[in-house]
Amino acid sequence: MSGPQPRADESATQRKRARLAQLLREKAQRPQLHPVSFSQRRLWFLDRLEPGSIGYVMPAALRLSGALDPDAFRASLAEVVRRHAALRTTFAMSTASRCNRCILPRRSSRSCTT
Repeated sequence: MSGPQPRADESATQRKRARLAQLLREKAQRPQLHPVSFSQRRLWFLDRLEPGSIGYVMPAALRLSGALDPDAFRASLAEVVRRHAALRTTFAMSTASRCNRCILPRRSSRSCTT
């Protein structure tokens, strides 16, 4: 009869799980490239046609009163950006002259490379 040999098997399993967790964390930190929708491509084309145009910009201003806590304000904006992928999205040209939508990781200062 063979006795239990859990130590070697458990150790290998734990190493594999740790490596998988590390790889998944690294993947989560990389920017993701996605094809753009027809509407996004149209807006990108219009921006290339007339750079800096404000045709699709909807300006708005708010006047706030009272004391401002800069740390709380910064944390609030960071949380809004973390929750909404549209605020982390940039558009980039790939080597095949295709426009791609690049969604940056939730906490990253990296840019997309094509």
